[in-house]
Amino acid sequence: MKRIFLQIFVFVCISCTALAQNNPYINITFFGSSVCRGAGAEDNHGYGWQLFHNGAMDTTKFKYFNASTGGDNTIKVEKEDRILIKLYPTNPDIVVIGLSLANEGLMTPQNDNGREQIVEQFRSRLLAMADSLNSLGIKPVIVNCYAQSHFNKSHYDFTKKMNQIINTWKYPSINVLGTIDDLEGKWVEGYLADPGHPNTSGHQEMSYAIVPSLFDAILMGKKTPAYDWHKSFSTLVNDNQIEQPLSIEVESTMHSFTLSFRFKETGEGSIAGFVSNNLNHTVNIIGHTIHYKDLSSTYPKHLKSWIHVVLSHSYVNQKTILFVDGELVGSVKEQFSPTQVHFGGTAAITELKDLTLYRSSLNASEALDLFNKKFIQSSLEFYNPLTKSIMGKGLQNYAQSLTMLKIDKRVMMRHNLIVF
Repeated sequence: MKRIFLQIFVFVCISCTALAQNNPYINITFFGSSVCRGAGAEDNHGYGWQLFHNGAMDTTKFKYFNASTGGDNTIKVEKEDRILIKLYPTNPDIVVIGLSLANEGLMTPQNDNGREQIVEQFRSRLLAMADSLNSLGIKPVIVNCYAQSHFNKSHYDFTKKMNQIINTWKYPSINVLGTIDDLEGKWVEGYLADPGHPNTSGHQEMSYAIVPSLFDAILMGKKTPAYDWHKSFSTLVNDNQIEQPLSIEVESTMHSFTLSFRFKETGEGSIAGFVSNNLNHTVNIIGHTIHYKDLSSTYPKHLKSWIHVVLSHSYVNQKTILFVDGELVGSVKEQFSPTQVHFGGTAAITELKDLTLYRSSLNASEALDLFNKKFIQSSLEFYNPLTKSIMGKGLQNYAQSLTMLKIDKRVMMRHNLIVF
């Protein structure tokens, strides 16, 4: 592996210096296997191509390249010198790496010990590839592992485990599993071309998991965030019962999504929600019970700890799933494309922490990870832990995203400092 990375270093020193001076674009190259190439979609217009042609990207600034090869895995990338022969001629500034556990051989072993070895091979080699690119000034973005219609429960569990590992890396990543996964590791019917590949609609759903401003944020130097363990928090005071006191306007199409937050003391009324087709859908507090439509979860009258809420909407599965403190409450059959997401609501007072918004539907294991403060950065559109004093008319976004959260001027945010 050292040999190929040395070749890359020599090549990039010669080529990038010469080309960068004459290149008016920021080159983004999608580099992986057949799904990354666009297999299954009409004219191979896969999720990368669709991102650049759905109006979400500034194509006067960013240029799309695809250097993927069907059937590739981490071993073939090295053996066939794909990086040197296919990737570097595109003169990439950012590389979106889209390789799969299926191609790596996850379905070959007959037991979990063998599958564990495949995952470790994939993990170590994928991370080495990303580290090598990063050391040369090329920014890697990782596409998380995704569905395959021949997966069984064990394959699915290892897929989720690998995605959990990717979320611990310093590189931004994209949660495509949470866009067209049937929640058992297979593609959802109507979104697949064959067992190994999504169709055009499936690729489109995967493209929506990419935060549109991610690449601008990378160029600005925004780093991959981590969980803020500080115990401070903020209190939202809403005497006027404003329905969307802390709001995010969704500027590019969003289908699957997840909002997550923690609350402590609160009054009755709504405490979070989203808007679709001009209708407000809210998480509500009635007495000491959390409600989302016909779902409910009761919590203690005198709270001694924070309550963690995850509302996960899977567009292709047509359901919204409610988790409280990492446990499944239930799901509602519905399908939305939100135009706005908000935290806080008509409750007169709400203590809040850890506001997060994702461009993907989190599954049960990911909801439990969030409850346990295992940070998930894949497809993260917005994050603010509310541990610091708030200045101005909005909340700072710690995610690798330029999305803004606006504070309604009729409400007050009070910072509660706790010495760490």
